[in-house]
Amino acid sequence: MRLTRTMLAAGAGALGIALALTACSPRAGGGDQPADPDDALLTDVGVTADTITLGVLTDQSGVYAALGNTLAQGNQLYFEQRNADGGICGRDVELVVRDHGHDVQTAVSQFSEIEPDVLGLVQLLGSPIVNGLKGELEADDIPAFIASWSSDFLGSDPIVVAGTIYPLDVINGLQYLLDEGLIAAGDTIGHVHFPGDFGENALVGSRYFGEQTGIDVVAVQVEPSATDLTAQITQLAAEDVTAIVVSAGPRQTASVASVGTSLGLDVPILSNGPGFDPALLDTPAAQALVDRLYVTVSYSPFAAESAEAQAIETAYGETFPDGNPTIFVNYGYAVASVFGQALDAACAAGDLTRAGTIEALRGLPEIETGIFPALSFADAGLTSSRESYILRVAPDVPGGLKIEQDLFESELAAGFTE
Repeated sequence: MRLTRTMLAAGAGALGIALALTACSPRAGGGDQPADPDDALLTDVGVTADTITLGVLTDQSGVYAALGNTLAQGNQLYFEQRNADGGICGRDVELVVRDHGHDVQTAVSQFSEIEPDVLGLVQLLGSPIVNGLKGELEADDIPAFIASWSSDFLGSDPIVVAGTIYPLDVINGLQYLLDEGLIAAGDTIGHVHFPGDFGENALVGSRYFGEQTGIDVVAVQVEPSATDLTAQITQLAAEDVTAIVVSAGPRQTASVASVGTSLGLDVPILSNGPGFDPALLDTPAAQALVDRLYVTVSYSPFAAESAEAQAIETAYGETFPDGNPTIFVNYGYAVASVFGQALDAACAAGDLTRAGTIEALRGLPEIETGIFPALSFADAGLTSSRESYILRVAPDVPGGLKIEQDLFESELAAGFTE
């Protein structure tokens, strides 16, 4: 699916969001030799005289379909606003969107198809997908904002992790449960997790927290295809756990809540962001999620009270009147704004090549989006933020989540190194 200028312009007038955007003048492009040596702009891939083309490789039909769909909508909202305001570097931004369905081979094939035409990727969703493409991204200096918060992907200049990494989110979330008296030193907690860079990376955080606080952690690995976790939760009940961390998909979170209720295991559930979908509120797990689920993320939820979140909510309702928003609308918008600011800086430096865009991003000072905490990408080896929100389920709020605890970093998180 290619979102053309006409499609991207729809509803853009509603998106009056104040961002620190650097104005770029129209310059000649399309090729690595400037048309006018007095107004030189270097370009290589994905940039013509009137267009910047970016890719979106997402999941619109697999385990993270709700995440992927709404994240792409957030990407679109931002670039709609920029195009309506004159574009970036005097050019409209077009998005080329592909649905990989959380399948690595499909994603690799789609990447090969779109790569010759895109400057970079504003969204690359899924840790297995990132691993499958990491070598090509690095070899060709292709800037890619990944929808994964694994610390395993730090240290690569082209690969951008926006927000707090999984281990720190888990450490901050468990700190909140400890501070609230919901867990205590000497307890045993469970951690249900996917294999690979998502679940196993998040598990690093819970194990670190356990070592620092005298809490035992029982790790339970589940596959993305597993939707009935009766055996796993029965195991955790036998271990007498006092909380369960979930680093998996929404279906696994729902099963943890439902099975726990049926077994009388009414303990807090702490989930990373990808583990919640507001569609779960239409399932039998709804009340258990309202009562017991805590979500730890570094970006504010849809329909939060900030001016930025309220503006995004208004624009989303006008552009997608039949949409089903999730927290990832805000994330998608904010990530696109970071990419937009990097493109502005690259334009100002006269180098809108792939390598020039990466250099511009890494050279930016702290970036404010109103959705994330202040972000710093200067050192590719470090997480761009270390703070987390704690969210609770709110059925009457669009997107289904509300802020319970504002951004904070626990003392234990401060001692954790990537």
